[in-house]
Amino acid sequence: MARVATETAEILAALFNENFRGGESERYRIGWAELRSIAGVKRLTCDYLNQINETLQETGYLLVTCDNYFVVAGENDFSDDRRVPQRLVEKYLYDEDEDSEDIDDFEAEDEDDEEDDLL
Repeated sequence: MARVATETAEILAALFNENFRGGESERYRIGWAELRSIAGVKRLTCDYLNQINETLQETGYLLVTCDNYFVVAGENDFSDDRRVPQRLVEKYLYDEDEDSEDIDDFEAEDEDDEEDDLL
């Protein structure tokens, strides 16, 4: 029988504190197949991964999903990352007026064009 997400999360947290590849209590990477094997499931669903991440977050860890693997890290592993300055945030603020201009420029396709594409 498969493990529940909280059990899998506890194992991932324990692995964080294991000594391997010359490090201990450091972020690590684990493949999709390895995580499926630990969890005892054939497929890692979004719900299952969210439950793992929620459980990990309660103890200060994060599960980061990548294309080919996962990263398990402590929240403190990201404390030295650079912060986006407020001036850059302001540069990219959402502008409702700009969005409505895009809608006005949109031209609906002719229904006949869609039928031609199907043939």
